[in-house]
Amino acid sequence: MVSNKAAEHLQAAGHHERAADNHERAAKFWEGKGDSERARLQYEMAKYERRGAELERRWAELTDSPAEHGGADAAEHVKAHTRQGAETASSILMQLADTLEQTAALAEEHAQRHERLGRTDHAAKERQAARQAREKAQRARSEAQQWLRPLGERET
Repeated sequence: MVSNKAAEHLQAAGHHERAADNHERAAKFWEGKGDSERARLQYEMAKYERRGAELERRWAELTDSPAEHGGADAAEHVKAHTRQGAETASSILMQLADTLEQTAALAEEHAQRHERLGRTDHAAKERQAARQAREKAQRARSEAQQWLRPLGERET
């Protein structure tokens, strides 16, 4: 039987998998449009999401398995596993933030190109995409920092 906490991690893993699938579809879309840079970034984001799903599945496994280790060993195992998972999650989130910043810069370049061509509507859409990517990057960096805080200090 899976505990509620493990079920939450498994549900989060599913969200990550769906996000990865969406990024892969977006990558194929951009490849079809001849925009290899955006396609590459979308494939990178899919990779990060798949890694996030893997981490969530590991958390689910850990949540339901500490009894296998017994006593003080179990506590040390959980602490080490938690610390390692937190460091990995933080690293992935920072990489995601970097990728989102690259996405924002690319969208800004596209906006400038559209403006030079007199396509103000397209430029506005690209600027909006750049703003959204920067906001998401900021959120990812914030979450990365949260993972590195001791459990008692984390915001939920």
